Amino acid sequence: MRLSLICPALLSAILGSACSSPTTDEQRPIVITPEEYCRVTCGKAHTCNDATDVAECRSSCQAELAARPELRPDFLAYVASCVASNACSSKSADTCKSEALAQLAASKYGQAFCGAFVTAGSKCDETGVTYPESSCLEAAKSYDDSALKVANACLAEACGGLNPCLAQAIPDVSLPR
Repeated sequence: MRLSLICPALLSAILGSACSSPTTDEQRPIVITPEEYCRVTCGKAHTCNDATDVAECRSSCQAELAARPELRPDFLAYVASCVASNACSSKSADTCKSEALAQLAASKYGQAFCGAFVTAGSKCDETGVTYPESSCLEAAKSYDDSALKVANACLAEACGGLNPCLAQAIPDVSLPR
């Protein structure tokens, strides 16, 4: 008799705690390294064109990414996943990049940086044409905070040096194919 009372209570307690525990996996963005990005995109390039040398493609891709400011791992993951799942097309990476930018949000640091970017740019161009917030937010969705911190140092430059400094710190994102 006592066992019949304990078992349902114990089962209820176990199931209740299992179902109510939050999972952090659902809240974490999917991220990949530049090496993994190159593995995925070069694999897709080989699938689309079997003349593509995967090893050469990966080496070239990794060198190209290493020579630039660091891109956000979630941005790379989104683009790689999109490229891998899309049909073969020379515009696939550009389309996937646009989709990633539409889906991702700027980090808190990126948002703060863009506020300072607009303020610094307005001192050099009151119309805002040269330093649009939309360009800044696109960079903030693409580049990681370490790259944005380098760009933030540019904001102290005089007007003549501001744009060249920013163009080097956070250039337009073009991804290796």
